[in-house]
Amino acid sequence: MRLSDVEIERLRQKLRFRVGYEISFACPDIDDLVQETLKRFLNASQADKLRTPEATAAFVNGICRNVIFEYRRRLYRDMPMPEIVPEPPVKEMPESERFELRQALDEAMKQLSQRDRMVLRYFYVEERSTEEVLELMGLTLENFRVVLCRAKERFRQIYSRSVQYRAASGH
Repeated sequence: MRLSDVEIERLRQKLRFRVGYEISFACPDIDDLVQETLKRFLNASQADKLRTPEATAAFVNGICRNVIFEYRRRLYRDMPMPEIVPEPPVKEMPESERFELRQALDEAMKQLSQRDRMVLRYFYVEERSTEEVLELMGLTLENFRVVLCRAKERFRQIYSRSVQYRAASGH
């Protein structure tokens, strides 16, 4: 595939906009990245690596994306390691608040269906593996994912309503 000078210049302008949009128009390396993309594209087209000429734009876009990723990796690789900030000390929750929290969680769990309650308990409270939960509940992996997602959402709704009610009533 042979491109004319006008087509190459048009492609260069589009690539310049694409690169500028991705990494910032103020970046001093835009032209270098565009040049590298064009070089790789022309080398690939001369080596007949472009299987479908109708997909030239997608092929160039893929090359451009790879060039940008490599540029970003290079930038972050050369940066100094971030300073490790120590974790803040764990604040102990007062026993009264812990009791209220446990009570709210138990109430929310009681409002769930038996299956939802068991899936959440096995998976999160007892920390059983997915395979164990599948075997205990007689579910397929696909069913388990759906049941778990829906159970979490139902629990979240019930618990949120409970928290809102407690806040409104002053408990």
